Amino acid sequence: MIIIPARLDLEQIYCDVDDFYQIWTQFVEFLPQLPYEGKAKHYKSKLSISEVMTIVIAFHGSGFRTFKDFYTLQV
Repeated sequence: MIIIPARLDLEQIYCDVDDFYQIWTQFVEFLPQLPYEGKAKHYKSKLSISEVMTIVIAFHGSGFRTFKDFYTLQV
């Protein structure tokens, strides 16, 4: 039996992730951040957190073995 993976609906995934993130940010006072010992660099990201999470979810559902291959070939 051959299983053909279904194509991911990125628009639906993005909407679900964005809805979740908007609700989640209302329930937390502050967003947790990883501790960093060095001098902080404050670069402004061009992607929203919802967009980044959508890319990560799409990678896990894509079947690619490495994120680099997925990002360079698909994103």
